[in-house]
Amino acid sequence: MINSTTLHDRHLVPLMPIAPETRFAALACLRRIDTVDSSQPQAVQSPLGMGRSIARALSRDQAARETAWIVSRDARDETGGQALSAAWPLRYTASARQYERPLIYLSCSTSRTSLRSAFGETAGRGLFMNTADSVGSHWPKGVRPELPLWLAEDWSCIPYDPASGEEVGAIVRAALHALYVEGEQAYYYLSLHDAKPVGAMSSSPYLEQAHTGMYLLACSAGEQAAGAIRLLGAGRALERVVQAAQILQRDWDVASEIWSCPSYTRLAREAALAAQCNTLDPLASPRVSRLEQCLAGRNEPIVAVTDYAPHVAAQIGACLLAPFVALGSGSQRDNMPASIEWIVLHALRALVQQGRMPAQCVADALDRYRLQ
Repeated sequence: MINSTTLHDRHLVPLMPIAPETRFAALACLRRIDTVDSSQPQAVQSPLGMGRSIARALSRDQAARETAWIVSRDARDETGGQALSAAWPLRYTASARQYERPLIYLSCSTSRTSLRSAFGETAGRGLFMNTADSVGSHWPKGVRPELPLWLAEDWSCIPYDPASGEEVGAIVRAALHALYVEGEQAYYYLSLHDAKPVGAMSSSPYLEQAHTGMYLLACSAGEQAAGAIRLLGAGRALERVVQAAQILQRDWDVASEIWSCPSYTRLAREAALAAQCNTLDPLASPRVSRLEQCLAGRNEPIVAVTDYAPHVAAQIGACLLAPFVALGSGSQRDNMPASIEWIVLHALRALVQQGRMPAQCVADALDRYRLQ
C-alpha cells in the first residue's frame, strides 16, 4: 500500500529538514561536478566513466572533500587514496554529529544482500553508483535477478539505468539537489555500464529531464510513413532501440518516436501516486504524471526495452492506454538481451495488431532477420 506521506507535489518520498551547512555542502559539490561535465568529452563518455570521474573529482578536491563524503568500494577505481572504503565511520565522526554531508557511494554490488548492506551503512539518504553492469556475468546487467525486483519494491530507493555519461551527470546533479537541498529521504541508485554512447544518444536538447524518468531523444519524419510507433529504451538497450528505429524506417517505412527511459520504476511509481491522488481527491485539479505528459493522448503502439528482465519495463504498462509491449533479457532467449531485430519484429507485430500494417510483414521480418 502507498503511504499517504509520499503524496508530495514533486517528490516520491517524504521530505526532511535540511541544515544550512548541508545545503552549502551540496551546492559546493554541484559546482565541482559542473567542472567535470565541462572538461570531459561528453560525446564519448560512458556512464561508468562519468560516475568514476565525479567520484574521483570530489575525492581529490580538498574543498569538496571537506564538505562531502565519498565512499569507493569499487576495487577497479583509482581515487588516489582519498575516498573512504566504507560509510560506517561517518556515523561517529565529530562532523557527522554537527550536520549531514552529501554522500556518494561507488560500489560493485551483484546481489540484494551486498547492496542492502551498503544502504545500511548510511542514515537513510545517499547516492549509490553500482559498477556491476561493467563486469562480465551470466546475469542480466551483472546482478542477481532478485536485485531489480527489490529495487522496484523498495519505495525508499529511486533506481536509474542511464544510457550515457551525460545522463549520469544530469541525474547526479538532480539527486544531490533533491536529497541535500530539498530534503528527500531516499536512496538514489544508478547502474553504470561501460559502453560509450553513439550518434543520437547524446544529442537530445531535453537531456536535463533524465531524472524525471524519461525524455524525448529523437523523432523520425513520418508524415507519409506507413505506420508510426513509440520506442522506449534504458541503459545499454537504448542504442539497440535507436538502431531498430533506423531499420523500421529503412525497411518498413515506419516512423519512430524514441524516448530514453532511465527509470521505468520512477515513472510507474509517479503514475500510481497520481492515480491514487486523483481518486482520493476527485474535486481537485487532476494530477498528471510524467508518463501521461509524455505518452498520453495518442494511440501509437509503445515498445519498452530494458536489459533487465521484462518486468522492469512492464511496470509502466498498466498506466498506459495505448497498445504496449515490454521486452528485456530472456524475452528472446535465456538471459540474453532483446536484439535489434527482435525489437523491430515486435514493433511490426504491434502495428499489425492495430491494423496499421499487413500481417505479411511479420512473416517477412521473421525470414529477413532469420528469427525463426
